[in-house]
Amino acid sequence: MLIVPAIDLMAGRVVRLEQGDFDRPISYERTALAYAEEWVLQGARFLHVVDLDGARQGEPKNFSLICDIAKSKGVKIEVGGGIRSVGVIRKYLEARVERVVLSTRVLEDASFLLSRDIQKYLDRVVVSMDIKDLTTETVTTGTAGWKQGGDLTIDLRTFIRTLAETGIRYVNFSDISKDGMLSGLDTEKITRFLGMAREAAGKRLFFTYAGGISSLEDILRLKGLGPDGVDAVIVGRALYEKKFDVSQAIAAAG
Repeated sequence: MLIVPAIDLMAGRVVRLEQGDFDRPISYERTALAYAEEWVLQGARFLHVVDLDGARQGEPKNFSLICDIAKSKGVKIEVGGGIRSVGVIRKYLEARVERVVLSTRVLEDASFLLSRDIQKYLDRVVVSMDIKDLTTETVTTGTAGWKQGGDLTIDLRTFIRTLAETGIRYVNFSDISKDGMLSGLDTEKITRFLGMAREAAGKRLFFTYAGGISSLEDILRLKGLGPDGVDAVIVGRALYEKKFDVSQAIAAAG
């Protein structure tokens, strides 16, 4: 199970949002580059970077800083936030970003993935879902930077099957009620999501989870889900507030 430290950017600063709420940011004093360098030294091989300003405004707002992070030696990064066109996808990939994360654009219209211009990039595209409610058939997700009124309810199995059939390989999903809260896991919700998603897509997709990681015990619980569990986990606030470090998380993930 891959450990992926998170760097969320707002106006060039490193922050964490509680439950995705832009009015509840927690700011951290060190720079994004300082955190990236520290986590690489501790063994991180991949970083998850989010342009929160871009997510809210629909276009990249911290592009130059993200390019600097992408140049960090020994680590690859995936970037999300305000990526809603093939032109922006191309711009990031040409800047040495390994993967781009799409959410609102695909959740609102999955046929975007069928366009000829995007087809050659699909092996480097991640589709992200911020889960609010989950039933036996549908999932309610946050969109447009988690803004009020931006929610969508989709048929999860149909959506995941569509992603797999179009050529998407990577899916990120988060429990938005847990995000940035250090409140632990809702393993029942995680297991239910994965059960439906893997039934729809088989073994074709790589699933990354985020939300609520507060201790090494949470890492061990995710690892304990076994081969049908998550393939990677994004960790944010727990690292910033030194509940554990990256090397300890990697050891726990095995």
